[in-house]
Amino acid sequence: MPFQIATVRDPQSSEYLKSIAMKMASPAQALPMWRQAMALDPGNPTILGHTALALLDTGHSDEVMALITEVLPENPRHIHLCNLLGVALFNLGHGAEALKLFEHCLWLDQEYPPARESRENARRSLPRSRPAPKPVREAIQAAISKAKAAPRPTLAVCMIAKDESEFIAGAIDSVSGVADEIIVVDTGSTDDTVAICEAKGAQVGHYAWDGSFSTARNASIELAKSDWILILDCDERLAPESRSVLKSIIESGGPQNLIVCPRLRNFTREGTFMGEGFSGRLFRNIEGMRFSGRVHEEVGVSLQTSLDFRLDLILDHYGADPEVMKEKAKDSRNIDLLEARLAEKPDDLMTHFYLGSQHWVAGRITRAREAFSEVVRLFERDPGAYPPAVRHMPVPYSYVGLVRALTTEGRSAEAVEVADRALARWPDNVDLWYHSAYAQIGEGRLDFARRNLERAQRMQMTGYNLLSIHDPAIQEWRAQKLIADIDFEQDQQAKAYEGYNGIVDAMPGDGREEDVVVRARLLELAANLGHFDAVPAHVIRYLTVKPSEVEIAVQVASMLKQERGLQAAYDVLTGLFEAVEAVRESVPLCLAIGQIAEEAQEDMEALRWYEQVAQLGCTDSAFWAHLAKLFLRLQQPEAAMEALQLAKQYMGGEAQTPV
Repeated sequence: MPFQIATVRDPQSSEYLKSIAMKMASPAQALPMWRQAMALDPGNPTILGHTALALLDTGHSDEVMALITEVLPENPRHIHLCNLLGVALFNLGHGAEALKLFEHCLWLDQEYPPARESRENARRSLPRSRPAPKPVREAIQAAISKAKAAPRPTLAVCMIAKDESEFIAGAIDSVSGVADEIIVVDTGSTDDTVAICEAKGAQVGHYAWDGSFSTARNASIELAKSDWILILDCDERLAPESRSVLKSIIESGGPQNLIVCPRLRNFTREGTFMGEGFSGRLFRNIEGMRFSGRVHEEVGVSLQTSLDFRLDLILDHYGADPEVMKEKAKDSRNIDLLEARLAEKPDDLMTHFYLGSQHWVAGRITRAREAFSEVVRLFERDPGAYPPAVRHMPVPYSYVGLVRALTTEGRSAEAVEVADRALARWPDNVDLWYHSAYAQIGEGRLDFARRNLERAQRMQMTGYNLLSIHDPAIQEWRAQKLIADIDFEQDQQAKAYEGYNGIVDAMPGDGREEDVVVRARLLELAANLGHFDAVPAHVIRYLTVKPSEVEIAVQVASMLKQERGLQAAYDVLTGLFEAVEAVRESVPLCLAIGQIAEEAQEDMEALRWYEQVAQLGCTDSAFWAHLAKLFLRLQQPEAAMEALQLAKQYMGGEAQTPV
């Protein structure tokens, strides 16, 4: 089972080699890096695990057996190492010993993904199994005995809550079966939050809100009896794929002062991805591991802690949705707490960072710029005063925020200057290159902007850049969209079409302005460039997110009729009708389809679509008069008279026999 630990960029350390190896195109290319990293840090089980993965993928099961056998007795509960050794033994024909390890993995974690299938494969291989070397057998037995003699580490999930009835059941359910204790400290709910928690089996405590998240969090920790603490917000969920990861982390141990930082994925209430970051949430229940700070609180500040940023331990967060924040008045609450924190420590860089982020999310661009400017001022005054995690994460994000704010305010020249200063320090920050391109566009320097965007596209993210607040969509589609925008503005239609076409399926498709623009331009460019075979798909793409613009489809059909004939026009409109439910009650669409069918002398087909128009409540007298003529042509005089009566009603005149 692959496992990921984000790394820092330090050319003198094994961590830097690890960050390079994790980006290699193949295990064979990565293996030399893993070997070097292991030589620098031979006791690191994570590096050993990655080395073993590369060795297995390149057919070196014998070396994996030797490597892990040596360290297994000291890591008897490290489920990844046990599994990797089991795979190596299975590959070498030692099915009996492999079976013991796979069963040990399932004893450690019944949900461990690869173990059940591996166990069945090992069982089937027993008739052909050969005994493993004696040192291997002894190491396996010693590790299993040691693991079973030691108590299983326990986990408490600690939450604080106030009026969280919408989300808290989901939070509790996500950790059920993983946590030994689920503790909720309520700070004054007036809804049924407490009742939901009690019904779910959580331990509920009460704490009078005193304006500090830290004291409330610490109150929840004081109730915990378990070995480990996981801090979970009520509007968060432990991702299903992270359940085994969480178990393996606490089973594997590590330094006493370890703080594990899960990846936080922010979503709207409906599940649209908004962005991600990291936060220290998992640690041992020891003295000193307590929170400080009124808001955006931090744990273990008084200790010399060891941070472990995990890419594969994921918490999904739904409370950053602007609508949720508005409903719960989170914005004003957080601003008040941050301002109070700033009054106590006016030069606290992290408080200015949090303040800038809060203003930016709320759309207060000028206030965000002021806060991010203060971060930049404090940092540039004394860069060495801040630890690496601050220098490489919130600080570059603050430069990004400052560049964005200045560009938004029309101060692009200043934005370019700030971006240049930042890129001199962080030349591998994708977000800085991307937003510097926006500033260059504001200055009319399109060639410079294109260069920066291309740099952002091809950049390999490693180290702190994997951890820092960044927008993964930049490399997925945003940079390419901005390049295509430049091509479009420069009337390079073929290049713009190719650029937009390459990223449209990677975009969210949720009707945001940038998504609508790309789909509209693809339709326009396909028509201009004569890509008529592609036009129907582009019509559907566009109307899926902008169904109110159905008249455009009618115009496209008219163009296709001229270029490709009636059948092409008919196909594009009926295809749209079938594909996009939101346009099925459009009178202009159904009317246009009927008119094309009638022009093709398919009167019965035309009538079917005209009847749809009638059912939709069309009040155009000309339509009803035309329908009366069609009924006469089809020898349905009674229906023709009814249609004529409606034409008279809507026109306000006398009915006449249709000719």
